[in-house]
Amino acid sequence: MIQIPLTPEQFDSKAAQIAAQQGINLIGHEGTIEKMGVKAHYVYENGVLNITIIDKPMFLSESMVENQLKAWL
Repeated sequence: MIQIPLTPEQFDSKAAQIAAQQGINLIGHEGTIEKMGVKAHYVYENGVLNITIIDKPMFLSESMVENQLKAWL
């Protein structure tokens, strides 16, 4: 699980940035995102964005996926 502390303004800014650069839309404060075979659940509450990997291609390790998500954030 990835946990990233963000103010509401930072969350909104990052959500817009990820949508523009990666085509990943964080709609609302909770949901599911998918890209290139990776599926993750996210929740933003109490100033923390939590992302949990639900599914991924078998040739990718969970740490590789988490590191890429962190790089986008």
